[in-house]
Amino acid sequence: EEAAVTGLFSKDVILPCLFPPDGDEVIYWKKGNKDVHSYYYRQDQLGNQHLDYRNRTHLFYENIPHGNASLKLSNLNLSDEGRYDCYVGTTQTKTEVEVMLHVRVRSCYAMEYRKTDAKRMLICSAFLTYPTPNVTWVRGNTSIQETGREETRDGVLSSVRSNQDIINTSDTYFCHIHLPHEDWTAEWSMQDQLSKAEGSNAVIPCEYSSNTLRTDGFSVAWKLNKNEVVSVLASFNGTFHSYQPRVQMNENNFSLHVRDLTVDDGGDYLCNISTPSYTKLCVTPLQV
Repeated sequence: EEAAVTGLFSKDVILPCLFPPDGDEVIYWKKGNKDVHSYYYRQDQLGNQHLDYRNRTHLFYENIPHGNASLKLSNLNLSDEGRYDCYVGTTQTKTEVEVMLHVRVRSCYAMEYRKTDAKRMLICSAFLTYPTPNVTWVRGNTSIQETGREETRDGVLSSVRSNQDIINTSDTYFCHIHLPHEDWTAEWSMQDQLSKAEGSNAVIPCEYSSNTLRTDGFSVAWKLNKNEVVSVLASFNGTFHSYQPRVQMNENNFSLHVRDLTVDDGGDYLCNISTPSYTKLCVTPLQV
């Protein structure tokens, strides 16, 4: 028999192995020529266990008499990936099961918008990936070079920050992060400036597609970037939250309503729409 299992880096995974129960079980788990786990005479026999698996393997002893020789492997490493062979012998039968283990890293991605007196900048980040990701930038329909990069490592995992100066605010900027098992894209654009009188109300739109709305992990966050200080105004992550007394997010179209405007309310309003594979940042400057 063959099975395929995917586990998450640093987490636990169960490698399945079922057999016809019949007593006097002899269980061997191997990976290539490495002894992963052995069990006979009704107890673990770990004298020849390979050092890579020391204190990381566990059988479900209460389930062995019922035909379950599955193995729990803890604290997964990338080097654990590969084919495992389970052999179970009983008084009447022998069973062999192959399990192909894939190890994935649960990475995180983000795009950040920064504005200073001198310039506007985007930062595209990938946290704890394997291998090191490929980061590319596009302005409009043209590929462009990043303007800066930082890389850090945590063991075999990499984190990357790629910077891009915004030269023309009328252009749309895209950041693409590519890994062998997944792709992530972020999009940034700026809307025309809104001008409002003091004491009036403002409605700032947030552009999104209905396809995005139906995606698991969909979230929206509104932030105000003013004088290099970023304030969180409102968010949606299954439920709506408002963090300022005069601010409310519309529950139908995620636009932001700001009441009784003051001069201090001027600045860059940022709507961040995110799913696990896509982020859209839309900036609207407000002048009061």
